[in-house]
Amino acid sequence: MRSPIDTLMGRVGGFPIREITRRTVPCYKHVIEGDDAREHLAVCLLIDSRYLYRFPYEKLRGVRSLTAKARYLRGEMEHLRLREFQPGVCRYVNAPEPAAASTGS
Repeated sequence: MRSPIDTLMGRVGGFPIREITRRTVPCYKHVIEGDDAREHLAVCLLIDSRYLYRFPYEKLRGVRSLTAKARYLRGEMEHLRLREFQPGVCRYVNAPEPAAASTGS
């Protein structure tokens, strides 16, 4: 919840509203999720023109959306970080690797 001073100063989640809107750019990318490598179009956030994150909060509007974006700027959402390995196609950076077949020795 925003304090009255945050409202007067124009801050959300500890960041000025203008900084949040300047540093975050929404985009659509094809994201590969799951073990069966399903690819689907998803909303992503490009932070500081360098870091790409999955943005699952598509339905949020207004101050709630800005609060969610402030969490990305603070670095709380690293588990949703993506890496683009082909133009327009992304994978999670910290995705669990598929279990390799173990060989008996």
